[in-house]
Amino acid sequence: MASDSTPLTTAAGPYPPTVQAVPSRPYDVVFLDAGGVLVSPHPDPIAARFLDAGFAIDSARLLEAHYQGMLAIDDAHAEPEVFDDYHRAYVRHLGLDGNQAAAALLQDLWGRSGLWSQPLPWAAAGLAAIAATGVPIVIVSNADGTVAELLTSTGLLQVGAGPGVAVAGIIDSGTVGVAKPDPRIFELALTVAETTADRAVHIGDAYQYDVLGARAAGIDPVLVDPYGLHLNADCHRVASLVEVAELLR
Repeated sequence: MASDSTPLTTAAGPYPPTVQAVPSRPYDVVFLDAGGVLVSPHPDPIAARFLDAGFAIDSARLLEAHYQGMLAIDDAHAEPEVFDDYHRAYVRHLGLDGNQAAAALLQDLWGRSGLWSQPLPWAAAGLAAIAATGVPIVIVSNADGTVAELLTSTGLLQVGAGPGVAVAGIIDSGTVGVAKPDPRIFELALTVAETTADRAVHIGDAYQYDVLGARAAGIDPVLVDPYGLHLNADCHRVASLVEVAELLR
């Protein structure tokens, strides 16, 4: 699969036999995570802060650094909102392995609201393809209470009619007080969608939060894995959101 900092834009052949396919059945709703599925941390403020601190980094590696961080969270079985492993893996991918000052800088950046404002390369096309299937979309995100405002500001989507893709609802853990992998956040999303768990599929980029949380709620999980990092994951993986529409069909 892809190496260095080049994400996959299409499926790169069959995944290992340990990966389970999504059951062939119709869905009433698709749940989408926000970070790592629709948006990523904006590279400009990150690159600027690292430069100001005297760290020379390759901005082209910032996107993959996020997914390396998510893999580290999964490997460490980290609790929600505990990002120490993420920060270490992120700076390691930037060539700053073991640099505590760089990790602390990243931690400060991640504590700022509004950082996750860069639409991923596949986000607009993926949302449009899913919307074209007629299956409603609900956003289910571990966030700080601002994810609805942030996603709307990107122009990608909004609840109801507007310039972006219309979604049925946005469930933000910072607003509802429960975060993935707690299945209760998915139960709230099912209420919004007015359907049952066996008729829902959830798309996320964190095995620890998205896959385990969805399964705990009885929902089919799909893992977004653009760099082919989760080789042993026991769930279906897609290289980008564009491939989700094919699963829904």
